[in-house]
Amino acid sequence: MAKGPKKKSVKKPARSAKPAPKHKAAPVKAKSTLAKAKPTAMPAKPTRALTTPSRPASPPPPPVSTVKPPAAEAVSAFERGMAALHGHDYKTASTTFKALLDQFPNEGFLTDRARVYLGLAARELGRRPTGGGNVEERLTAATLALNNNNDEEAARLAADVLKEDRSQDLAAYLLAVVAARRGEVETALTHLRNAININPECRLQARQDEEFDPLMDSDDFHALIEAPTSPAAPPAVALFKKPARKTGR
Repeated sequence: MAKGPKKKSVKKPARSAKPAPKHKAAPVKAKSTLAKAKPTAMPAKPTRALTTPSRPASPPPPPVSTVKPPAAEAVSAFERGMAALHGHDYKTASTTFKALLDQFPNEGFLTDRARVYLGLAARELGRRPTGGGNVEERLTAATLALNNNNDEEAARLAADVLKEDRSQDLAAYLLAVVAARRGEVETALTHLRNAININPECRLQARQDEEFDPLMDSDDFHALIEAPTSPAAPPAVALFKKPARKTGR
């Protein structure tokens, strides 16, 4: 069989390859011109060295100074004040201690003690009756104190009256009684002699007064009470309440 003419094969044009799809570029974000401020770091604190502070060296001890003794005049004034204080002469004690503080204000312990005793004398003066119009009241109070066996108060009041008025025989007589009670023979005789010199009638009272029994062995006492008396005014010791006499005397 006869072959017919060959058909020309028509080549189909080759399909052109599709161009690869273009990838869309990712939109570029505009950079912000305002950059975020980074936090500034705090400056580091300086670390302190853990060192023990050195203590300052202690100052050297002060040189030992010798204590200066008080002035001799200050000591003498202090002793006078103490003597007056012990004798219940608080007015003199107060005056003496005041003068000591005025003249010797920097005598250390001596002036400190003087201030203490000055205060004591001032307190005692505040308790005492004062004034010339109170002599009789003080004599009465002294007599009552003696009757109540308060010899110290009786002596204080009687001595105060006698210092103010030397003519008060009762005050001298009361002082003689107090001294006799204490066994102070010479002191009792001195006060009794003073009372008799002021008023001789005190001798009559002393003869009968048991308070003077401690003086019976003294010749001076018998010489005082046995001396003759002359009639005079009633005994000035009437304020004194004499205890009952002992029997068999």
